[in-house]
Formats: sequence, structure tokens, C-alpha cells
Amino acid sequence: MAKSNLPSADPLNLTLDRTGRTNILEFARNCARSSFVTLQSFRNMLKIRDQVYQRQLNLTAKQLQAIQANMRGDPSYVADVTVPIVMPQVESAVAYQAGVFLSSTPIFGVVASADKEDMANQFELVLQQQAQRFGWSRELIKIFRNGFKYNFGPAVINWRRTPISKITNSQVADKVGLSQIQSDFFAGNQIKALDPYNCFMDTRVSPANIHTDGEFFGYNEMLSRIQLKRLIQELDPSKTQDLREAYESSYTGNTVGMSAYDYYLPIINKYLNVSHLAYYGTNWMNWAGLENGGNNDIAYRDHYLVTHFYCRACPSDFGGRGNIPQVYRAIIINWRYVVFVERVIAAHDYLPTVVMQPNEDGLAYQTQSMVDNSMPFQDMSSALWNISLEASRRRIYDRLVYNPNLINKKDIDPADPISRIPLKNAALFQGDIARAIYQIPYRDDGSQMGVQHAQLISQMADEAVGQNKVARGQFQKGNKTTAEFDRTMDGADSRQQLAAICIEHQFFTPVKDIVKANTLQNQGPMTVLDQEQKQEVNIDPVQLRNAILEFTITDGVLPTDKLLSTDVMQVFMQTAQAMPVLASQYDVMSMFLYWCKLKGATWVNQFKNNPDQQQQFISNMQQVNMASDPNAQAKMTQIAAQGQQAQQQPNPGAQQ
Repeated sequence: MAKSNLPSADPLNLTLDRTGRTNILEFARNCARSSFVTLQSFRNMLKIRDQVYQRQLNLTAKQLQAIQANMRGDPSYVADVTVPIVMPQVESAVAYQAGVFLSSTPIFGVVASADKEDMANQFELVLQQQAQRFGWSRELIKIFRNGFKYNFGPAVINWRRTPISKITNSQVADKVGLSQIQSDFFAGNQIKALDPYNCFMDTRVSPANIHTDGEFFGYNEMLSRIQLKRLIQELDPSKTQDLREAYESSYTGNTVGMSAYDYYLPIINKYLNVSHLAYYGTNWMNWAGLENGGNNDIAYRDHYLVTHFYCRACPSDFGGRGNIPQVYRAIIINWRYVVFVERVIAAHDYLPTVVMQPNEDGLAYQTQSMVDNSMPFQDMSSALWNISLEASRRRIYDRLVYNPNLINKKDIDPADPISRIPLKNAALFQGDIARAIYQIPYRDDGSQMGVQHAQLISQMADEAVGQNKVARGQFQKGNKTTAEFDRTMDGADSRQQLAAICIEHQFFTPVKDIVKANTLQNQGPMTVLDQEQKQEVNIDPVQLRNAILEFTITDGVLPTDKLLSTDVMQVFMQTAQAMPVLASQYDVMSMFLYWCKLKGATWVNQFKNNPDQQQQFISNMQQVNMASDPNAQAKMTQIAAQGQQAQQQPNPGAQQ
């Protein structure tokens, strides 16, 4: 084995060196400043995509007036309609990818050689428990949605140690048998979806390559006092400092929100104003009347801007020794105090921030997302539908020509089916009211054609993103046979499968590498319950690390069937039944049990006979065979001889 170039200890003691912390703070500020210009247009682009996705882009005065009238209960105003094209397509794509990657349990299956299958089961149980504790499926669905909405789905994968409590039995003399709460902790991989609006990154590299080639990646969170204290509680105390100064520091915020120094909260829903939530929280100390009292000697604030910063840098950049690039992690409060910093020592050598980019064509941030591809069709289809609505408005609010000297405008404006319109100077007309008012004839010849065109445009949008109505669960009539329909759907799913293959190698491969490396590096011994086998399993991290090179983590695109060709294995076992010579050379029974476990039948061990039962079964079978066939013993001897002869023959493949 080649000697590792990684140092055995941290070359820079960033925990205690205040100069190093000052340098890393300045380095993070420089990185934030370098992305200022790009971040402005990036956030504006994200906001437009969200407005299109939620159909909140029409903010004209006429539209808002009609919506406000409808919300007051006045249905006489007909608001414009935005045809839902973008959102159903995005959600269908998310549902497809969730079905591919998240439908199995656990999300990442583990396969190994036959002699290491039990350890593979241990690894699966560990990953399954981590996925349940930290909600991997929920976070990955949000990452999928961000990926298809923005073509930018950022995630961070960290080994997290969270405090928990467990119920145990009291051992106190007078309380034996009673329950008690005991503090404990749970450690595992957390996969967390990040808010794309509050990320700043090295834009010199493609989003999908940030974890391998990027120099830095950071993201901002707005936390309350309690949230910040819980975050600090999970960190290594030996690597934290300046907590008092951080707790007492203030963050006022910038209403412009276009800098990485700010927490940006977009206003998407025009019916709800949440802009104050970005910078203001509830002052619970003031609410409880303890602002100037109580036992707190720290002047806490209502909220804090917490920046998580990852970077690649040389120790000498921060005042240490060495010029080999390393990965560092820092937590900065209000862009003033670095309360936590550590060198990320891991086997994967990635920035633990991975970005999903389903549509990757080499243009990096300029690549259009699914929303961008469907946006023109949604706008055009909505315009044609609203032309039809204008015709409906015309039928309701017809055009009139009237004499203001004879009729008041306020008397004919209300669209009331029952109205009384006074006519001034009626004696002058002698019953001829047409001389006072005239209705202009209306012809509605082309509005229905606009609706038909809108439907055709919706079909064009499906073609643009590679979907159809059936893929979204809608029934569609046709005259195809079942085989023809299946071939058609295979073609309809080809674009989705192309995205799945890209996501597998671009996103899930590094995620699996990080999860595997973190688990083998940090996992401690523990006991978990195997819900399928209904028994406790002792996790031995030493055995897991010894078998690391033989593990292959699977998912929806790389299932167990593809990695181990279980179909071929099944054919081999069927052939062994017809050719006893194969059964004499290969352990077909163990092969069958291995195939069963790969297919998910991990419960087979529950029904395994003990040695006495196995010997009794063999004796019974021999007696039955001898009774039914007197030559059975001779046949068994002949099969054994054939097996020995086959083993003595040279292997042609070995000679070649």
C-alpha cells in the first residue's frame, strides 16, 4: 500500500490560534465579495423561476384589482388565468426521480461478497437508521425539486452528532423498576438540502464540479438564540471559542439583500408579506419581562446570521505550516466571529457540498432549467386563454354608446341582472329610448380558436421537456395494443432516464462516497434492531472497515440486479438441477441463499434448522431414496466420481 501524503495531525491549530481565525474570516469575506456581482443576477433568476412555478408573475394593477375583488366575495371581476404547465412538469420529474432513487429501503443498498454478506447487512442497517433519523427522503425530494426548478440543487453531507434522550430503568435503591431519562447522543450522516438563494460559491467551476474542483462554498442561515445554542451544543467544545462575543453581536441586515453578507428572503406569494421574517424575530426575553433581569449575564440577541463556510486552502494561507491544499470548515456568526473551525479529515477529499444539476450541457450557470424551457409555452398558452376570457368579459360587460345628458354613467356601470335605470327628459323621446343609448353589436368568432391553440401549445411544452399526459397520471385515449403502448411509454421516459443517469454519476456517486467514508471513519459500536429479522444486530465498526473494499453501495439506477447479475445466477441454479455434476462442484444451496438475501429475503435465517434437525432431515431423505430406488447409492457414487474427474481436467481458459 502506498504511503499516504495526509499529515497525521492538523498542521495548524485553528482552535486556539486567533490569528488563524482572523485570517480564515478575511478569506471567507473575500470569497463572499468575489461572488457579489454574480449573486445579484443569480438570485433574480431564481426569483423569476419561483414566480413562474407558483404562477405569481402577473402583478399588473388590473390583475391585482380583480383578485382583491374576488377575495372580497365579488365574482363579477374575472381575473386572468395562468395555465399550469411548469409546475406539473417539474413535479412529475421530481416524482419520477423519487421513484427511481428513493423507493427502496434502505435508500442506499449495500452488496458484498458472499462471505461478507452479514457485514453488508450491518452496513445497511446503519444507513437505514441514519436515513430515518435525519430524514434523507424528505431532504432529497427538496434537492430534486430545486434541481429541476433552478438546475441548481445544493446539498451538504456532514457527520452530525445530536443529543437525544432514552428511557431506562432506575437503579436507585428506592426507585428500582421505575423509568428514568438518560442523556445520550445519536451520530450519523445528515443529508441536508440548502436554500439556493442563500448560497455563495466558486462560480469559476460548474455547479456539478464544486465538490471536486471548487475552492469554496458557503451558505447563510438565520437562527434564533435557542437555535444557535443548540447548534453550538452539537459542536466539538475543543474547537469552539468567542461564544460570548458572538452571542452579544448584532445583525441588522441589509434590505437590498443582494450580497452574500445578507440573508435573502424572496417575496414570491403576493398574498403574504414575509419580508420582516428575514431580520426580525420574537424577543422572548422582552416578552417574558426579563430583558433587564433574570440570571443571564450575556446580552443575547433575537436572531443571528450563521454562515457555514467550506474551503480548500493551504495551512500557510492561515498562518500555519505546509502548502498542501486541505479542506476546512468554519462557522461564522454575523460575519464577525469564527466560533468554530476544523480541518475536514476524510477519505473522500471532497467539499461536502454537492450540487445536483439535472440538465448539464457544459454551460455551467447559463444552462436552462426545466422551468426556463417551459416558461415561454406557459406564457403563450396563458395569453391565448386570457384572450378567451376577454371575450367572456365582453359578453358580460358589453359596449354602450349613451348620451350623458340623458343617462348617468353610474346607473349603467354595475353588472346587475336586475337594475332600474332612470332616464332624464324622457318626454322628449316619446318612447324611443334607442335615441339615448345604443349597444354596439359584438361578434365572437375567434375566441374558441384561441383555446384550441392554447391546448396545442401545452402539448408543445410537453415535447420540450420530454413528458406526456400519461406520465403525469392522466388518462389518454388511443388505439394502441399493450405492447405498443409500453414501447411508447419507454420512449416517453427516455428523457427522464437520461436525467437519472446524469444525477446518479454527478450527484449520488459523490454522496455515496461521502456517506460511506464518514460512516467507516466515525461509526462506533452499537446495537440496532433488524425489523425484518426481528432480532438485535451488533454493529462492529472494525469488521465494517475491514470489508470496505468489497462494498458497493447501490441505488435506483444501480440496483443489485445490475451489479451482480442475479438473473444469470438464477439460470445457473436452474441448470444445476438438471446437471448433477454442477451441484457436486458448486455449493448451490449457499448460492440460493445469497440470491435470496440480495432479493431482500433477509429473513431466511429465522427459519434455519439447527444441526440436529439438519442431520435428521438428511437421514430421512437417504432412507426414502433407498426405498424408492435400490440403485440410488450407486448413482450417488457415479455422480461423485464425475465431479472428481471434472475437477482434475485442465481449465482451457487458464491455458489461454
